[in-house]
Amino acid sequence: MISRKEIMQLSNGRETDIIVAEQVMGWQIETDEAKLKQLNRYISQKAEDYWWRTPEGGWYCDPPAYSSEVAATWKVVERMKTTGRFLFLFQGPAGNKVAFAESLASNPDYITEKNLTGAICKAALMVSVRAEHVVG
Repeated sequence: MISRKEIMQLSNGRETDIIVAEQVMGWQIETDEAKLKQLNRYISQKAEDYWWRTPEGGWYCDPPAYSSEVAATWKVVERMKTTGRFLFLFQGPAGNKVAFAESLASNPDYITEKNLTGAICKAALMVSVRAEHVVG
Protein backbone atom coordinates (compact mmCIF):
# COMPACT_ATOMS: atom_id res chain seq x y z
CA MET A 1 0.00 0.00 0.00
CA ILE A 2 1.22 3.50 -0.81
CA SER A 3 1.40 6.25 1.82
CA ARG A 4 0.22 9.86 1.57
CA LYS A 5 3.84 11.02 1.53
CA GLU A 6 4.65 8.64 -1.35
CA ILE A 7 1.58 9.83 -3.27
CA MET A 8 2.66 13.46 -2.93
CA GLN A 9 6.14 12.60 -4.26
CA LEU A 10 4.82 10.90 -7.42
CA SER A 11 5.55 12.59 -10.71
CA ASN A 12 3.47 12.18 -13.83
CA GLY A 13 4.51 9.12 -15.79
CA ARG A 14 4.40 5.36 -16.08
CA GLU A 15 4.92 4.64 -12.35
CA THR A 16 1.96 6.83 -11.40
CA ASP A 17 -0.15 5.38 -14.21
CA ILE A 18 0.49 1.84 -12.95
CA ILE A 19 -0.35 2.75 -9.34
CA VAL A 20 -3.57 4.47 -10.45
CA ALA A 21 -4.48 1.46 -12.61
CA GLU A 22 -4.07 -0.89 -9.65
CA GLN A 23 -5.29 1.22 -6.72
CA VAL A 24 -8.06 3.27 -8.34
CA MET A 25 -9.13 1.49 -11.51
CA GLY A 26 -8.91 -2.06 -10.12
CA TRP A 27 -6.52 -3.44 -12.74
CA GLN A 28 -4.54 -6.57 -11.90
CA ILE A 29 -1.54 -8.20 -13.51
CA GLU A 30 -2.74 -11.34 -15.29
CA THR A 31 -1.20 -14.45 -13.71
CA ASP A 32 -3.23 -17.24 -15.32
CA GLU A 33 -0.65 -19.14 -17.43
CA ALA A 34 -3.17 -20.48 -19.95
CA LYS A 35 -4.61 -17.01 -20.50
CA LEU A 36 -1.11 -15.48 -20.81
CA LYS A 37 -0.13 -18.06 -23.44
CA GLN A 38 -3.26 -17.26 -25.41
CA LEU A 39 -2.75 -13.48 -25.12
CA ASN A 40 0.93 -13.68 -26.07
CA ARG A 41 -0.04 -15.59 -29.20
CA TYR A 42 -1.70 -12.39 -30.48
CA ILE A 43 0.94 -9.83 -29.50
CA SER A 44 4.66 -10.42 -29.08
CA GLN A 45 5.79 -8.92 -25.79
CA LYS A 46 9.10 -8.24 -24.10
CA ALA A 47 9.81 -10.41 -21.07
CA GLU A 48 9.57 -7.44 -18.69
CA ASP A 49 6.09 -6.45 -19.93
CA TYR A 50 2.85 -7.62 -18.34
CA TRP A 51 -0.71 -8.19 -19.35
CA TRP A 52 -3.16 -6.21 -17.24
CA ARG A 53 -6.69 -7.47 -16.59
CA THR A 54 -9.42 -4.90 -16.02
CA PRO A 55 -12.42 -5.46 -13.71
CA GLU A 56 -14.59 -5.41 -16.84
CA GLY A 57 -12.69 -8.38 -18.27
CA GLY A 58 -10.45 -6.71 -20.85
CA TRP A 59 -6.68 -7.10 -21.20
CA TYR A 60 -4.09 -4.45 -21.94
CA CYS A 61 -0.31 -4.44 -22.36
CA ASP A 62 0.05 -1.10 -20.62
CA PRO A 63 -2.18 1.14 -18.51
CA PRO A 64 -3.33 4.40 -20.10
CA ALA A 65 -1.43 7.61 -19.36
CA TYR A 66 -3.77 8.56 -16.51
CA SER A 67 -1.35 11.12 -15.10
CA SER A 68 -0.67 13.01 -18.30
CA GLU A 69 -3.50 12.61 -20.84
CA VAL A 70 -6.79 14.36 -20.12
CA ALA A 71 -8.95 11.68 -21.81
CA ALA A 72 -7.38 8.97 -19.63
CA THR A 73 -7.58 11.16 -16.52
CA TRP A 74 -11.29 11.62 -17.13
CA LYS A 75 -11.70 7.84 -16.84
CA VAL A 76 -10.34 8.17 -13.28
CA VAL A 77 -13.00 10.82 -12.57
CA GLU A 78 -15.69 8.51 -13.98
CA ARG A 79 -14.42 5.58 -11.90
CA MET A 80 -14.51 7.67 -8.72
CA LYS A 81 -18.06 8.72 -9.60
CA THR A 82 -19.11 5.03 -9.68
CA THR A 83 -17.87 4.72 -6.08
CA GLY A 84 -20.04 7.65 -5.00
CA ARG A 85 -17.24 10.20 -4.91
CA PHE A 86 -17.41 13.40 -6.88
CA LEU A 87 -14.72 15.72 -8.17
CA PHE A 88 -14.18 19.02 -6.36
CA LEU A 89 -11.97 21.35 -8.39
CA PHE A 90 -10.83 24.90 -7.76
CA GLN A 91 -8.41 26.57 -10.12
CA GLY A 92 -6.37 29.61 -9.18
CA PRO A 93 -2.96 31.24 -9.29
CA ALA A 94 -1.49 28.68 -6.83
CA GLY A 95 -2.55 25.81 -9.07
CA ASN A 96 -5.34 23.28 -9.20
CA LYS A 97 -6.95 22.33 -5.91
CA VAL A 98 -8.52 18.87 -6.36
CA ALA A 99 -10.36 16.42 -4.13
CA PHE A 100 -12.85 13.57 -4.32
CA ALA A 101 -15.57 13.31 -1.71
CA GLU A 102 -19.03 11.83 -1.23
CA SER A 103 -20.73 15.19 -0.71
CA LEU A 104 -20.19 18.83 0.16
CA ALA A 105 -20.77 17.88 3.80
CA SER A 106 -17.64 15.72 3.90
CA ASN A 107 -14.19 17.13 4.58
CA PRO A 108 -12.24 16.40 1.38
CA ASP A 109 -8.47 15.99 1.38
CA TYR A 110 -7.40 18.52 -1.27
CA ILE A 111 -4.31 18.15 -3.43
CA THR A 112 -2.83 21.35 -4.83
CA GLU A 113 -0.70 21.07 -7.94
CA LYS A 114 0.03 23.01 -11.12
CA ASN A 115 -0.63 19.95 -13.30
CA LEU A 116 -4.36 19.12 -13.34
CA THR A 117 -4.05 15.51 -14.52
CA GLY A 118 -1.47 14.73 -11.83
CA ALA A 119 -3.59 16.41 -9.15
CA ILE A 120 -6.65 14.35 -10.12
CA CYS A 121 -4.65 11.11 -9.99
CA LYS A 122 -3.16 11.97 -6.60
CA ALA A 123 -6.56 12.96 -5.18
CA ALA A 124 -8.04 9.64 -6.35
CA LEU A 125 -5.12 7.75 -4.82
CA MET A 126 -5.65 9.57 -1.50
CA VAL A 127 -9.22 8.30 -1.40
CA SER A 128 -8.11 4.73 -2.17
CA VAL A 129 -5.46 4.87 0.59
CA ARG A 130 -8.04 6.11 3.12
CA ALA A 131 -10.50 3.40 2.01
CA GLU A 132 -7.85 0.68 2.54
CA HIS A 133 -7.13 2.00 6.06
CA VAL A 134 -10.83 1.80 6.90
CA VAL A 135 -11.27 -1.70 5.44
CA GLY A 136 -7.84 -3.08 6.44
